Amino acid sequence: MGTYRRLLSYVYPYRWRFLAATACMLFLAIANAMVSGVIYMVVNGFSTHSAITFKGMPHTPSFISSISVPVDTMPFVVFFVFLVRGAFDYGSNYLMADVGMRAIRRIRDDLYEKIVNLSLDFYSKGRTGELMSRIMNDVGFIQGGITDVLVDLVKQPFTILFNIPMIFYWGGPLAFYAVVVFPLVIIPIAFLGRKLRKLTQRMQERTADILSVTEEIFSGIRVVKAFNMEQAEVDRFKRINKSVFDFLRKTIRVTIVQRPLIEIFGAVGAGLAIWFGYRNLPLDRFVAFIGVLIISYEPLKKLSKVNSTIQQSIAAGDRIFEIMDQTPTVLTKPGARSVELPICSIEFCDVALSYNSGKEVLSNIDLNVQVGKVLAIVGPSGAGKTSLVNLIPRFYDSTHGSIRINGTDIRDYNLKSLRDQIGIVAQETMLFNTTVMENIAYGRPKATLEEVIETAKAAFADEFIRALPQGYGTIIGEKGSKLSGGQRQRLSIARALLKNPPILILDEATSQLDTESEREVQKAVDLLMKGRTVFVIAHRLSTIQNANRIVVIERGQIAQIGNNTSLLQEGGPYKRLYDLQFNL
Repeated sequence: MGTYRRLLSYVYPYRWRFLAATACMLFLAIANAMVSGVIYMVVNGFSTHSAITFKGMPHTPSFISSISVPVDTMPFVVFFVFLVRGAFDYGSNYLMADVGMRAIRRIRDDLYEKIVNLSLDFYSKGRTGELMSRIMNDVGFIQGGITDVLVDLVKQPFTILFNIPMIFYWGGPLAFYAVVVFPLVIIPIAFLGRKLRKLTQRMQERTADILSVTEEIFSGIRVVKAFNMEQAEVDRFKRINKSVFDFLRKTIRVTIVQRPLIEIFGAVGAGLAIWFGYRNLPLDRFVAFIGVLIISYEPLKKLSKVNSTIQQSIAAGDRIFEIMDQTPTVLTKPGARSVELPICSIEFCDVALSYNSGKEVLSNIDLNVQVGKVLAIVGPSGAGKTSLVNLIPRFYDSTHGSIRINGTDIRDYNLKSLRDQIGIVAQETMLFNTTVMENIAYGRPKATLEEVIETAKAAFADEFIRALPQGYGTIIGEKGSKLSGGQRQRLSIARALLKNPPILILDEATSQLDTESEREVQKAVDLLMKGRTVFVIAHRLSTIQNANRIVVIERGQIAQIGNNTSLLQEGGPYKRLYDLQFNL
């Protein structure tokens, strides 16, 4: 139950609402206990047709035995009791549901914040659909475990507590046969609850598979259609969906069997009590006794559902806290300082990097970067070019050596301050399903429209933006799907320009564009590079021939350093790459 207690800790900030709801439930339980008294009075009134009395009741004070209530008042008594009961029932349910929903909102907020703040190596291990499932489905399972369970965990024990004395009051010693089965009910509930938790966890894992598959297929639908794989993907989805259905069916089977079991146990006790009651109780007490038994067994049925819901919540909570307990591998050190401008030096000192496999993807990287100049990084695919530039904004930390800016290890800088100095334009342009204005101002949300327009003009994007239906207010679709590749890339460049960072990383910024689009984008790139320290990764050597220095990476190590002319004269890896592109 440690997981469930941790979930309930989210209720603590709303403890006063919880206490108010608890008070309502207490009065509701008292009103429920009064119902059996109302039943007694109604039946007693039928037998006398004039007045209702409490004579002959054991353990009743003499002043109550002498009370006589006219039968004509009974409609008002019934109305009052059920009015009070309804008012407190509404208040308790509303307040407790409010507490539960507030707690759920905080859990989802904390989970999302945790996921967003985890380092990139976490994302390389998981799937997007899996993370979406934990935020939506798993937190959804918890909602019932907090909202509904909190209501029943407080209300039903109160109801039982106040009705058990009434069972003995109306039934006398015969009540023992009715309540002796109460503890026996716990046995099947506990056994089935453990089984339900395992089934729920398996079902949630398969549900996450559905989200992962659908996200993957919808993103790659062009490939699916190009290879005529629609039916194969439909069949794959059906297999996963069937496994979810199978687990759901087992879960329902375990859940719904608990209520009939409790009714069977209750019927045994009630049957014995009724058998003896026929022989020993007057009609009015007997009917009140049966009524209070029914009222008392109903909370037991609901508590069996509570156990099922708790077990499902624990299964979902385990998956949520598995994420919440993750620690980012890239953190800001205590006491870290901000990057001081201007940037005067950037050095790679014996840098090495390895991912989870342990194999080094970079090793022995020693590089003194010329500030304010363009450094091109070339090499075959998989050589480690992107891994090298990913170390600069600390997407990953080097496993050996250090990167120094102004003579200070970048791990000693505040992470936000470091990334504020770096702009990135990547091969795969990531735009958001918001307006053009919001996409360009993504790094500077408080930028004015005038600043955004000036930046767009500098990125050669203003003309096509104004041709859009709502201009800078146009929603551009998921990942910028309403724009061409060249337009998306120019928005990405405008976003980097508006940020105005002293360090710029261009990772294959024009490699996926056609010749005409590349020419337009290259003009924006040339403007973006002015006055900055630029790291350019390129496969097409034609785009980096004017770079101040070129670094050739092979098998994770620096193989050559120089400019285009000197490297061609030197021969080696760069010359081979050059010949492959220009001399064939």
